[in-house]
Amino acid sequence: MTADAQQKAPSILIVDDMQSTGLLLEIMLSSHGYHAWAVQSAMAALQGAREEPPDLILLDINMPEMNGYELCQQLKADPLLKDIPVIFISALNETIDKVEAFRMGGVDYLTKPFQLEEVQARVETHLKIRALQRRLGDQNKNLERLVEERTSELAHAYRRCRELGTLKDDFLRMISHEMRTPANGVLGIGMLLLDLCPDSQDRTLYASLFQQSSLRLRNLIEDATMIAQLEKQSWSNETAPSLGELLRGVRGLLPEILIRFEQAAELENFVPKGDGQLLRRALQSMILLATSFSCDKLSARITATVQERDLRLMINVDALSLSKEQLTGFFEVESSVRSGSSAESLGLAPVVAHQIISAFGGQFRLIKEEGNNGYLEVTLLPEYQVQSSASAQATY
Repeated sequence: MTADAQQKAPSILIVDDMQSTGLLLEIMLSSHGYHAWAVQSAMAALQGAREEPPDLILLDINMPEMNGYELCQQLKADPLLKDIPVIFISALNETIDKVEAFRMGGVDYLTKPFQLEEVQARVETHLKIRALQRRLGDQNKNLERLVEERTSELAHAYRRCRELGTLKDDFLRMISHEMRTPANGVLGIGMLLLDLCPDSQDRTLYASLFQQSSLRLRNLIEDATMIAQLEKQSWSNETAPSLGELLRGVRGLLPEILIRFEQAAELENFVPKGDGQLLRRALQSMILLATSFSCDKLSARITATVQERDLRLMINVDALSLSKEQLTGFFEVESSVRSGSSAESLGLAPVVAHQIISAFGGQFRLIKEEGNNGYLEVTLLPEYQVQSSASAQATY
């Protein structure tokens, strides 16, 4: 064989202390196009395999100094050589000998005297298996490389998103803070100008519009600040008030709205997970959002149920003209649907409420049903839940 042909042909290392046996196998395998060479000791086999790792090893068992089992054990302990298939060839034909050969890591076992055709068939089979394993190994390495590259790209994109998100939050927080002083100045001067105007129907109308716009502007600044701080908010370790306390607090914040609450007796002592001040603000926004999508703007009926351990609050609405598709992304900051709906006057309050509830593991959803019907749903997780008797019915 030429040198180039030998490099391309599968290589086979033959290890047998009987020179005649090694030479016979070397001639037979070389005649079939393999690059075969024989050595007569285990140490020579180890040195040759490390210098030029073969594709397959034919290994005799009974050899001086180090037998075939011991050599195979050393081959399998070497990271460079452990994947090379080993076929044992021996005059030992007891079952225990074959079991030991396989236990040491051999892939096949041939008994002397052997048939050359059988040796050729076994060698061809295990070389094909070895070639397939290598292809699969290369494919796995390529796949691993692609996964590593993709993971690195995703990690870079994630870090970039985090950086942009932090930049956005810092900018929003800065803008919200810087807007307070000029806004207070503009609003103060506006009130002074209105006070200088003589009483009239027009003045009353303009003053009302000015007060509404002033309130919306202040709420917008507060909501923008809250959104920027929510992810970095340090929640207090104090336990949130019970559901009853929260709803009584919301009722005090919205005296113009008749809030009716249908509940089971035990819900008075339901303690939701979260910060009391933030939850109260979120529930206030829930009621305002519900009334903005209801024909009756001055009342809200809240239905509460416990599903497993979580609390579900629901308010039905009957003036929800938005479609299910339009409600997708309703609670995103940049939602044009929300700003063009009847909830436009609430500014960012629904977004803040959604983020508050989500921050404590709950859900804030606006669901569309048939016609203009639908419902607003808030799910709260329990901090803990106190059992109470059925006679402990709360009054709202």
